Amino acid sequence: MSSPRRLAVEALIRLEQDGYSNLVLDSVLEKSGMEERDKAFASALFYGTVERLVTLDFCLNQFLKKPVAKLDPPVRNILRTGLYQMRYMKVPTPAAVNESVKLTRQMGKTSAAGMVNAVLRRSGELNLETISWPNLYTKWSVEYSVALPLVELLGKIYKERTPEILAGSFSAQDTAIRVNTLKITREGLMKKLEEEGFSSRLGPVENSLLVSFRGSPAKTKAFREGLFHVQGLPSQMAALSLDVHPGQKAADLCAAPGGKSALLAQEMENKGTLFSRDLAPNRVPLIRRQLERLGITCAQVAQGDACLHDSALEGMDRVLCDVPCSGLGIMAKKPDIRYKKLEDLENLLQVQGKILENGASYLKSGGRLVYSTCTILPQENQDRIKAFLEKNPDFHLVETSLPGGEDTGAGTLFLPGKDNPDGFFIAVMERD
Repeated sequence: MSSPRRLAVEALIRLEQDGYSNLVLDSVLEKSGMEERDKAFASALFYGTVERLVTLDFCLNQFLKKPVAKLDPPVRNILRTGLYQMRYMKVPTPAAVNESVKLTRQMGKTSAAGMVNAVLRRSGELNLETISWPNLYTKWSVEYSVALPLVELLGKIYKERTPEILAGSFSAQDTAIRVNTLKITREGLMKKLEEEGFSSRLGPVENSLLVSFRGSPAKTKAFREGLFHVQGLPSQMAALSLDVHPGQKAADLCAAPGGKSALLAQEMENKGTLFSRDLAPNRVPLIRRQLERLGITCAQVAQGDACLHDSALEGMDRVLCDVPCSGLGIMAKKPDIRYKKLEDLENLLQVQGKILENGASYLKSGGRLVYSTCTILPQENQDRIKAFLEKNPDFHLVETSLPGGEDTGAGTLFLPGKDNPDGFFIAVMERD
């Protein structure tokens, strides 16, 4: 059986080859046979290393003869995880170094053991405050561990607000959940969670809770009984902004993994018809399982391309377009995004436009349309809405007041920071 440190290194090597961090780690942990305590350590080490990659590589490169990116994958990731333990997990330097050297030998890289020892000891003592930076963007990139092109992009848009936004990507937040009002009240769920040993507090959104879970929320009895689902607060606000009512026809065009559809069905009191669609066939079962666990029966779940017209969806009272986006508002939840290349942004913008136009075509007169993203780039958000409204004069913007949001003049923007766990955008429109 692998040690937690070796498992984290092996997962990092796999991540370099392909895949998303959560999928890679889940796969590795499932086959490990480890106890929960060791799994927790491996998970913290893996995700922490991914999250702090830019910072770790910068520190290591100050003492390497060749860049860390040019090293053999096992050695590279042993160095990264060793340094992460020292700088961020408060593992004593001798223990972190010794374990890393031992792991280097175990993974067949004995010739690199001396180098790993020396580089870790020196890089662990590096004080970033003494570095002379060429510019602010480079400093922010290393300090907040976000790829330089992304920092430059955000810096040009948000200027002096950029450090607060980047700092928000590390915010350790309680988990936001949505009470399943079809089965229990908010107070009833708080009591159930307390009985299981979890503290919770009221969230700023009606029927939301913020919970301090130990381990996965899915392991709780309350989850298995379908008393709640996990959903970020801005995502809850986006679904609530649709203002659905019992008996209506509503469509969630990009529904996976099902949280927004679940909230909509609950607001509809499980009466009416909810059409839940998602492009990826492998994600459709996720929606079904989510809704079945919660006892929702009013939803028709199917695979569907939100860019293509579906005559079955004509005459909707409500349409939600939570579109694919660059995801720059949720780096705290998905650390891979910190290093995302935006080469396909233009294609993404075209897809967003098609989904919005298509969603609008389904609405009957007086119907409501909500467009939302988990990014903070204007071209994906308010610029998109302004262009849509100019092209579609039979739609008008609905004024909203959402806690923690900023009015852009074409929708509400949430910026990551001390007040918000996620960056998000919500625009509410109605057809005349």
